[in-house]
Amino acid sequence: MLRIAFACYLFFSSLQLMAQETVLRIYSATDISAIRPLLHEFETLTPEVTILYREFNTQELYDELLDPTLPPPDVVISSASDLQVKLVNDGFAQPIDDVPDVSSHQPWAQWSNELFGFTYEPIVFVYNKEAFQNRSIPHTHEALAEQLREQAKFYHGRIGTYDAASSGLGYLVASQDEVTFSLTGRLQESLGRARADIHCCTSLLLTRLTTGDLVFGYNLLGSYAMAKAMSNEHIGVIVPEDYALVIVRSAFVHRDAVAAELAADFIAYLRSPAGQQTIANNTALMPLDRTLGSHNDPENQLNSSTNFHPIRLAPELLLYLDQHKKTQFLNSWSQALGD
Repeated sequence: MLRIAFACYLFFSSLQLMAQETVLRIYSATDISAIRPLLHEFETLTPEVTILYREFNTQELYDELLDPTLPPPDVVISSASDLQVKLVNDGFAQPIDDVPDVSSHQPWAQWSNELFGFTYEPIVFVYNKEAFQNRSIPHTHEALAEQLREQAKFYHGRIGTYDAASSGLGYLVASQDEVTFSLTGRLQESLGRARADIHCCTSLLLTRLTTGDLVFGYNLLGSYAMAKAMSNEHIGVIVPEDYALVIVRSAFVHRDAVAAELAADFIAYLRSPAGQQTIANNTALMPLDRTLGSHNDPENQLNSSTNFHPIRLAPELLLYLDQHKKTQFLNSWSQALGD
């Protein structure tokens, strides 16, 4: 019997069961539908364990962890690498040993022995296929900027992206775009003139792309987008040919974890051959071990000649979290996008 309790009200309804078993509390900025196969398999491997899984968006998760009046989780998972590094740097994690080293070919996906990446997720363009039936599709950032200028009427109010002000992942991607691409400011201004539709979450943007309310999605999470494209014929995904940022979904054991040893075992499982294989075959995520491929990438776009730019788990990510730097960046971003 699978025993994943989702959110607080389910947790309290399961108190009698949990009193007899070990509880693993996972706070995560990952859609439950995307990670459920991993949770199920871990519970199968550890029959005495009940998982309490709480889902947040990236910024909500960070804010929750900063509140000292709230009970701590055992495991913290997020795709907002900068916020994860910040939490670890500020002492919210504890070191763990004996975690499988799937990062030998991705050395950027681990920081010290506290923060561990377990996925490889490119940032992509997403489009509504029907809307582009008789139109050229932009395959680079510069081509997109040109189309936003030259086809302003087509894109007006119909292109979507993350809200950098409310989404931790959105801020990470937008700020790292500035580091990587010299024309980011110009592209942001073009998005503003097009009255870009901004949202906190990939799922909302993908829903609007599916219905045709949006025709193009800029800088969306590739794992979720490719999974949606597999199940919906209206959605197309492009890994940009000039460069594609890559984020790693990472996990750490909270410093005040009640089930610290079990939490370490769960993170070890995520990076184990079995965990990586489950990610590749059964989830909407993509494994850190690139030799496994992914069932969500039938066209093998992740092994293309694209210039991939991994966002390293490293202290350098703290630069854009400096309060002055962040305020300055968000002011520029808001002005460009017309807020």
